[in-house]
Amino acid sequence: MSKLIGTVAGLGVALAMAAAPAQGQFAFGLAAGATTPSGSLNDRQNLGYNGLATLQLGVPVFPLQLRADLQYNSFGGKNFGTAVNNAFNQADTRVIAGTINGVFNITPGPIKLYAIGGVGYYDTRLTGTESTRKVGYNYGGGVKFGLTGASLFVEARMHQIKDATFDVSGGRSTARFIPITIGFMF
Repeated sequence: MSKLIGTVAGLGVALAMAAAPAQGQFAFGLAAGATTPSGSLNDRQNLGYNGLATLQLGVPVFPLQLRADLQYNSFGGKNFGTAVNNAFNQADTRVIAGTINGVFNITPGPIKLYAIGGVGYYDTRLTGTESTRKVGYNYGGGVKFGLTGASLFVEARMHQIKDATFDVSGGRSTARFIPITIGFMF
């Protein structure tokens, strides 16, 4: 009996997806913006920039969607003068992240508020050192403005990666940063 229920449910979902317009099921996006370092990362890095490529999968009229992101973040190093080891003086940091996120649309209509959060794999490198690869997580929110054939979105998310970067003293710390991103979904 449970196989029959599963089969009927699967067919129902397949029919709903087939009947829905293709625009509502898959969306591809490109975005860029500023990235603010936070916590100990802010102690040695300046405001940076980011680029984002995203693929979103969802069922129309269902408020939860799945989104995969590939993001690049770069920060310029702060000048510590002669008091700090030269390896850390003005060293830049870059973070490449691949994340899987849930997107929950809070409001319906052409202007949608949404919450986003998920987990990812982060590759962090301080100039002149080896990169560290760690699992991290992110959460935040945004607003999407529906346009004909595309939509504009603005979002901010907190990303956190434990033991991902070098501290000024040479120890490990948690890297936190907030990309504020503006882009288009097609």
